[in-house]
Amino acid sequence: MNPIWSSPVYLQERASQRGYAYDEVTPCIVEVKDGMILVDVDHPAYPLHPKPGFHEKATAALRAESEARQAALDKERGAKGPGTELKRMLRLVGITATPNCSCNARAEEMDTQGCLWCLKNTDKIVGWLKEEADKRQLPFSHAGARALVYAAVARAGAKSTVRKLIPGKKGKADAKS
Repeated sequence: MNPIWSSPVYLQERASQRGYAYDEVTPCIVEVKDGMILVDVDHPAYPLHPKPGFHEKATAALRAESEARQAALDKERGAKGPGTELKRMLRLVGITATPNCSCNARAEEMDTQGCLWCLKNTDKIVGWLKEEADKRQLPFSHAGARALVYAAVARAGAKSTVRKLIPGKKGKADAKS
């Protein structure tokens, strides 16, 4: 027997990654305590290998699914995403969404996609900001816009329930694990 304590979510994700339904792998759970589970990873029901006939998804695809689920959870819990934070920061300097701009839709996309997506697509978001600045005939700085995007992501990440945006950095949620 090789037991490890885990969150049920991690076992569920591992089962999904390997092509199993959660109900198929629950026999490997030895104990449940305070919302955590003790899992025997040597148990035959533990999804150590992919289910016969199932091809594992690429790690990047699994990470993207997980990030999208986390962004949806954060939104459901009332946490604001990076798009909302960016709009809030721009509003502080007098720049607000107008009825004919795409600001709200783009902020919603940033919120939906999550912080990591925004970091990976910073150039795209800076392009959106430049496009809107040109329409409004406002001065624009690529470096300033990039800094605003990073600040919005940092603010959203600080309010998020999971703070694993930068490898090696641990937030309060990670410190307990």
